[in-house]
Amino acid sequence: MTDAKTEVLTLAAGFPAADRDAWRALVEKALKGAPYEKVLVTELAEGIRTEPIYSRDDAPAPAGADARHAGAVERATDGWDVRTLHTHPDPAAANAAILTDLAAGANSVALRFDSAGRLGRTARDGSETAGVGGVMIDGIAALDRALRDVYLDAAVVALEPGAAFLPAAALMTGLWERRGIAGGAALGHLGADPLGALARLGTAGEPVDAALARMAAVALTLHDRFPNATSVSIDTGAYHAAGADEAMDLGYALATGVAYLRAMEAAGLAPADAARQIVMTLPVGVDVFLGIAKLRAARALWARVLEACGVAEDGRGLVLHVTTAERAWAGRDPWVNMLRATVATFAAAVGGADSLTVLPYTHALGLPDGFARRIARNTQLVLKEESHLARVIDPAGGSWYVETLTDQLADKAWGQFQAIEAAGGMAAVLLDGTVAKTCAAAWSARERQIARRREELTGVNAYPKVDEAPVDLLVVDRAALVTAARKRLAKPSDPLPSAASVEDRARAAEAGVDVTALMPNGPVEPQIAPLPAHRLGEGFEALRDACDAAARRPRALLLGIGGATAYTARASFARNHLGSGGIGAVDRELDAVAGAADVLADAAAADLVVLCSSDTIYAEKAAEFASALKVAGAPRVWLAGRPGEHDADWRVAGIDGYLFAGDDTLATLRGLLTDLGVWTPQGGAQ
Repeated sequence: MTDAKTEVLTLAAGFPAADRDAWRALVEKALKGAPYEKVLVTELAEGIRTEPIYSRDDAPAPAGADARHAGAVERATDGWDVRTLHTHPDPAAANAAILTDLAAGANSVALRFDSAGRLGRTARDGSETAGVGGVMIDGIAALDRALRDVYLDAAVVALEPGAAFLPAAALMTGLWERRGIAGGAALGHLGADPLGALARLGTAGEPVDAALARMAAVALTLHDRFPNATSVSIDTGAYHAAGADEAMDLGYALATGVAYLRAMEAAGLAPADAARQIVMTLPVGVDVFLGIAKLRAARALWARVLEACGVAEDGRGLVLHVTTAERAWAGRDPWVNMLRATVATFAAAVGGADSLTVLPYTHALGLPDGFARRIARNTQLVLKEESHLARVIDPAGGSWYVETLTDQLADKAWGQFQAIEAAGGMAAVLLDGTVAKTCAAAWSARERQIARRREELTGVNAYPKVDEAPVDLLVVDRAALVTAARKRLAKPSDPLPSAASVEDRARAAEAGVDVTALMPNGPVEPQIAPLPAHRLGEGFEALRDACDAAARRPRALLLGIGGATAYTARASFARNHLGSGGIGAVDRELDAVAGAADVLADAAAADLVVLCSSDTIYAEKAAEFASALKVAGAPRVWLAGRPGEHDADWRVAGIDGYLFAGDDTLATLRGLLTDLGVWTPQGGAQ
């Protein structure tokens, strides 16, 4: 808007007008015949086309307020909530880490529950770790220990209880009562997510309909007694880890949310009150713009759902918790995970996360130590306090690219949601296996891209460090923890009837009744097969593990022919290609077979020799060199490049295989390591 005293400054006034056709003509000239669609247009896993340039004509109407968080102005002042995840099985050790985090800048904590005996995984050195289990909370005393000196009326404690959400709710509300925190003073999130538990664990703790009803009862109790706490989670982490793309992830979130809204309405909560009980938890990976668009789309889609439920406009906001995607974290060269954390944090902040959990860089390997936790925490603090990422409301809003991507992603997700509803809802598609099949298909497509290195994972299938040093992890005494837990669980306690209310269970928890007595009396055996949890680099990392475990690491000799200018590029390519499977490489140079006895002796001692040079030199000398190497005793001779019309002749000369860009690198390496005796076709080290 201008007035009579204001001149409009048009910076482009002195330049000729430009249009898309003129730009396209210049691009075609610069590409020198390379296909525009192949070089500059990207097809995302979600089926969305991203163009190299966008204009006002491309973008839809901006998503506006629906794509922003409800408390946008307050967030610009205070920033997002820095939340740290705690999984150490020992409540006392978890408490020490919690207090350290809160003192060093974290605003809230997430407490993942575990049951006795289900601790974690075995590290590569054979020691027991507990990075994927959780805190062993078997009663109110254990929860009190884990949260000792934490002010529950000042810092939000978000529980991740899995299928045990009812006893977790009883324990938390019982602890509030024990500490004299009542009514609106209590802060926290109880994390009831029966469908998420069903997906991740294979059971909701009891029949799904009963679990949904109990979740609704928990929500009703909190609404009546603790109005500033929340109770229900929509956590899509299990689907994302199983392979779901971002549109699928949003579709599952919407369908889960609608199922929860229906259950809470049946329990007597109005849709607006039910919506206030919900926190949506979404994972964000390392595609910055896709992550931003995902969070903006989530808010717009949820507002659309609540509008259909009759919720007034000022009640359609979404509390959005974001976690860095577990599948994006690598177990190899884990230092790169610090960069992944930074990128994901940027996307979450710009996309409008209300709270954010950044996984420590060693999360894929086991239980993080203090240094790993500090780096994860400070990644958020630097971007929040020093880069001021929260100071601008919806900074990506109005970008033609981001608005288009948000709109397209929302459209795809809405289609997923409609298909789920037409099939009977989220519980139905989980129980009939539809979700598992859909996620498996999406993972298979993603895995093919990674296997061919069309999607590069630094440190895993690109630029691997074969001789990387191990990182520090916390190691727990698994046997001692399990023994102590079993002793506690062996104490007799009076079981409560299955119809006991959350208040009854809270009173029992406050009195010290064992958490097992607070569980519903329904079946707890698996109802479906749990969704598998993948990591993007798992295929290559398994090969690296096999090579590490071998009696001797496989070794390749990269034989450069014709001078450095001829062989350097392909030698570097071969080193990365082989290194992504754990095969070490050494370089030698050779111009002629005659007088090269020492090189030929080295070749005979290597597990693999790879010829590296230009196509011109290959045509002249590849057959000669391959024959000489085989005569000298080289067990396997490969060539870095495509064989083309020479394949038959080169095979006769002794060339056994080829390494080239675009091959199925994972399959090639599996075949090679099987031949070397360090990998079995069934998928494991020998």
